[in-house]
Amino acid sequence: MFSQIGFIFLICAYIANFFIIGSYKINSYFIREKFFYFSIYFIFISTLISFFSLMGNYIISDFSNYNVFQNSHSSKPLIYKITGTWGNHEGSMLLWLLIMSAYTLLFSFNKVLDNETKKLTIIFQSLLFIGFCSFIILTSNPFLINTLSVSEGLGLNPILQDPALAIHPPVLYTGYVGFSLILSLALSSLINKKLDIQWIKVTKKWAIFCWSMLTGGIALGAYWAYYELGWGGWWFWDPVENISLMPWIAGLALVHSLLIAKEDNLIKRWVIFLSILCFSLSVFGTFLVRSGILTSVHTFASDASRGIFILLLFLVIAGFSFLLFAIKTPEKNNNLNLLFINKTSVLLINNLVMIIACATIFLGTVYPIIIEVIMNKRISVGAPYYNSTVLPILLPGLLLMSVAPALSFQTNRLPNAKNYLYIIILISFLLVVFVFVTSFNVWGIFGLFTGLWILFASLYLCIKNYLVSNKKKFFHFLKTNNALIAHLGVGLLILGITFSSVYKVEYQNNIGIGEEINLGEYILKFESLDVTEGKNFQSLTGNFSLFKNDRFLHKILPEKRYYHVSKIITTEAGIYHHPIQDFYLILGEQQNNKWSIKFYQNPLINFIWIGVFIMISSGLLGLLKK
Repeated sequence: MFSQIGFIFLICAYIANFFIIGSYKINSYFIREKFFYFSIYFIFISTLISFFSLMGNYIISDFSNYNVFQNSHSSKPLIYKITGTWGNHEGSMLLWLLIMSAYTLLFSFNKVLDNETKKLTIIFQSLLFIGFCSFIILTSNPFLINTLSVSEGLGLNPILQDPALAIHPPVLYTGYVGFSLILSLALSSLINKKLDIQWIKVTKKWAIFCWSMLTGGIALGAYWAYYELGWGGWWFWDPVENISLMPWIAGLALVHSLLIAKEDNLIKRWVIFLSILCFSLSVFGTFLVRSGILTSVHTFASDASRGIFILLLFLVIAGFSFLLFAIKTPEKNNNLNLLFINKTSVLLINNLVMIIACATIFLGTVYPIIIEVIMNKRISVGAPYYNSTVLPILLPGLLLMSVAPALSFQTNRLPNAKNYLYIIILISFLLVVFVFVTSFNVWGIFGLFTGLWILFASLYLCIKNYLVSNKKKFFHFLKTNNALIAHLGVGLLILGITFSSVYKVEYQNNIGIGEEINLGEYILKFESLDVTEGKNFQSLTGNFSLFKNDRFLHKILPEKRYYHVSKIITTEAGIYHHPIQDFYLILGEQQNNKWSIKFYQNPLINFIWIGVFIMISSGLLGLLKK
C-alpha cells in the first residue's frame, strides 16, 4: 500500500512542476500568482509524502517492495530501518528530490528579489526537479513491487549501520542539492539582467548555508571513516571523497567572491561562473558515483543505463548553463581596483588558487578513467599525487587568507604591519624549538607554519576588533567577525591535519590474553576477550588497558562484529579520546593463541573536528547578518 501511495504522489509532484513552468500562459495575474505558489507547496508536500511512504515500507519491513527487500531485514534495529531509506541508490535520489523541493519552497518566501527574478529562479528549479524526477521514474524507481513472495530481505551493508553515516547523506545532500538553487539564481539573473546588490546578498546567504552543510557532510563522512573503517586515518583521497571535495572548494571560492562582488562586472561574471561550476561538479560527482565507473565503499550503483542518464543530465545542465553564461554575461567592464596587496587582489589570488586546486583534483580523479577507456589499462592515482600537487597549490592561498580581512579595498597598505612581523618572528621561534625537540619534516614545518600563521593572525584581528567594539554585545561581535572566526577554525584544522598525519606513531604487534606490551612510553595490557550478542550481530570485544608510568589511563575496547544476515565481519576501532591525542586500537586476526593488533597515536586529531565545527558555526552565524 505504501508503495502505491509513494509512487502516485511522486508522479503528482512530477506533473505539478510542468504546471509551474506553464503558469506564465495564464492571463489573469491573480490566478497566475495563486496557481504558481500553490504548485510549489503541493510539490513539496507530495514529495514529502512519497519519501515517508518509502520510509514506512522500511519501518514495517514490507518486503513486497523490491527496494526494501534489497536493503533491509526484519532484525535490523529501527533506527537503521529509518536511515536505510536513504542508504541506497533509489532512496537517496528520492531524498535528493525532497531536499530540492524544500529549497524551492523556502526560497519562495523571499521578499528581497524582484518578482521576475524570483519566479525565473523557481522555474529553473522546476526544470531541474523534472530532470532528476525523470531519472528516478525511468531508471531508479524505489516503489517497484517484488515479483517474488519473500518473508525476509537481504539486509543493509553492515558498515552503513552507523549513527554518523546515518546522518551523513542528508547533511551532505543539503549542501550538494542546495547548489542547484545557486545555479538557478545565476541563470535567472543572466536572463533577467539583474546582477544587482540585492541578488548578491541573497545568493551569498544561500551559498554560505550550502557550503556550511557540505562542510558538515564531508566532516561526518571523514569521522565515520576514521573510527569505522579501521585504518587509522580519516581521509584516503578516495575518488568519491575527491568528488565531494571539488564542489566544496568551488563553493569556498564562490563565498569569498561574493564578499567583493559589488559593482564590478568582471567579479560578477566570475561569481556566475562559480555558481554554475558548483552544481555542475555536484552532478558530475553523482554521475561518477552512480554509473559504476568508480569502485569505492561510497558508490551506490553500477547500472550503465543510470550512468548514461545522469551523464546526459550533466551535459544538458552544464552545457545550457555555460552557453547562457557566454551569451548573456555582462559586457561592460568597470575598472577593478587592483593594487599589489589590497583586499580585492588577495581574494582574487585566493580564488585562482582554489580553482587550480579543484582542477588538479579533477584531473587526478578523471585521468585513470580516461586511460582505462582509451588503453583498457587500469591505473590508480593515490595520496602521493594529491599530497605533492594539491597541498603545495593550496598553501599560498591559505597563507593569504589570514591577512585578507585586515586589508583595505582602496589602499595598498597593511595596517599595523609590524605586528604581523612580530607574529612571524614568534612562529619562527616556536618552529625552531619544535624542530629541536622532534625530527625535522618538510611537510610538517610547512603545515605548522601555515596553521600557526592563520591562527595567530586571525586571533590578532579578532582581539583588535573586539577591543574597538562594544564589549557588551558579544553575540553581535561574533556575527560581524564570523569570517575571522572561520579562519581560526581553518588554522586549527590545518594544525590537526599536520600533526595527525606527519607525526602519527604506529605500532603493530601480536599479543595474547593476559599479556602486556611496551608501546613507546605506554604499556598496553590485554585483559580479556568478550563475546556479546547484538540485535543483528555478534560482537567479539577486546578488553585492553592503557598505562603510562604504571598509572592507569583508560580502557580501550576494539571490536570485530559478525552480521548474521549478510555474513560479513566488520572491524570497530577502539579509541581513547585524550584532549592532546587519540589512542587508536585495531583488533586483527588470531594466530597461535595470539591476536595481531595495530596501535596508533594520533596527536591533535581533535583539532580537525573542533576546527570544522568552528567553520560551520561561523558560516551559520554569517546568515544572521543583514
